[in-house]
Amino acid sequence: MEIGYLFTKILAFATLGGNLALLGLGAFFVVRRSIFERVIAWLGERAIAIGLFLSTASTVGSLVYSEIVGYPACILCWVQRIFMYPQMFLFGLALWRKERMIAPYMLVLSLIGALVALYQWVKDMLLIYAHTTAPCPAVAGLPSCDRIYVLELGYITIPMIALNMFVWLVIVMWAGIRRTKTIH
Repeated sequence: MEIGYLFTKILAFATLGGNLALLGLGAFFVVRRSIFERVIAWLGERAIAIGLFLSTASTVGSLVYSEIVGYPACILCWVQRIFMYPQMFLFGLALWRKERMIAPYMLVLSLIGALVALYQWVKDMLLIYAHTTAPCPAVAGLPSCDRIYVLELGYITIPMIALNMFVWLVIVMWAGIRRTKTIH
């Protein structure tokens, strides 16, 4: 079995799980606020470690796709990498130094990365289902943003995988900020 195929299947199911967990968290927010609060408190207590895990998984995943599987990154992918890759090192340093005040900065990086990933995912969905596209700058030496390498379950593309991770980082950092404010 080809590594790209297997890797894509694993990431697709992880992304589906992450998307379903987001829906569940939203449902708890609406229906059972006490459960929502407990989950957010749990995430907030572990925000830096969870952030390190998510950012490391994202960084390794994107490198596996580009360096092992052979999918070249377009300009929008590179922009997302700019907002994800440093987080792995910053979270690692924050965990080592037991520093929690990094969460607001990571929240901003994740929000910007999420917006870029959302734009690219919408662009992909328009291309697949409406046979139209949204603009993307052409950059010499980089592939077109209109090339879709992964499509699983009718909506999971590489930008959706990235969007899922960025959104979870946003939630976890928000939980971490919230926890820090309740402690002080």
